[in-house]
Amino acid sequence: MSLVSSALIPIIKLWLRSQVEHIDTLEIEVFGKSRQILSGDIPKASVIGSGIRYQGLAITNVDFCAEAIHLNISQILRGEALRLLDPIRVSMNVELTSNDLQNCIKSPIFLEAIASNTPPIVTTDAQIRDLLEMLLHKLGDEFTLHELVIAEGGAKCHGEFAIAAT
Repeated sequence: MSLVSSALIPIIKLWLRSQVEHIDTLEIEVFGKSRQILSGDIPKASVIGSGIRYQGLAITNVDFCAEAIHLNISQILRGEALRLLDPIRVSMNVELTSNDLQNCIKSPIFLEAIASNTPPIVTTDAQIRDLLEMLLHKLGDEFTLHELVIAEGGAKCHGEFAIAAT
């Protein structure tokens, strides 16, 4: 790990923790040499977390990984806002227990996404699969689903999504 990434990781952790209501564990890795990172070119970064609550969504485990990240570091040093210079694809693995999933279904952000005022009643793995596939389909071209496993009322999802340049 480079000196710059070891200084950067605590700042990223602090920012990520401020974005969620709760998180049990959080691990971040930023790969690259100090010179690369200071120039805004981050070859690879990963975020792994567990016990997450975000806007009422409960998530057991997440694992995100992105490569070829280009940031406006020189402008940041002059006081400008952080910007992503090029779009990136983020690989993700998400795991939800049955309790997490039932809590998610009741959250306002989930209900808004499925355009409903009342939580759907899902009790079987088939109903869970149908609901999650419908929700993932709403994400459109920005999300690619590679695998969705539903078992015992919980879910594991592997896919990737795009983040646009800002």
